[in-house]
Amino acid sequence: MKKIISILLLAVTLIFALSACGMGKPKIEDYEWKMRTIMHAEDNQVIYDAVAEESTTHPEAKIIEMTLVAKDGKITITDVTNGKTYEGTYTVSGRNPKGTDYQITIDGKSGYAGVAMTTYADGSEEPTLPISLDGYSMYFYAE
Repeated sequence: MKKIISILLLAVTLIFALSACGMGKPKIEDYEWKMRTIMHAEDNQVIYDAVAEESTTHPEAKIIEMTLVAKDGKITITDVTNGKTYEGTYTVSGRNPKGTDYQITIDGKSGYAGVAMTTYADGSEEPTLPISLDGYSMYFYAE
């Protein structure tokens, strides 16, 4: 009887430990994402920015508001400024100690994304979502 109880206790402990794996790592479906910048990959020029218009951070960039929502393997990007919507899919391609990597397809174009916590010089952290897609690098932060 002691042996059965020990085995059951070990099994329950193992189940709890395995179910906790991956907990605390940010995932794409955990947040509604806001676009911070979109850069052209070849020359690293910022072409879209989400900063206020009076900012001189990237004077050549167009100011737009864009959001991304992911759920159940589907991505929806909404360009609020221009009233456009882009749809696609995502699948987990890997997990690491700090986050999750994804294979994504948006409007027929394939790319990669990763979700992790970004730590700033002042010690603060925020979940971030960089995407590489069709010659562009897009950077989103959690709203």
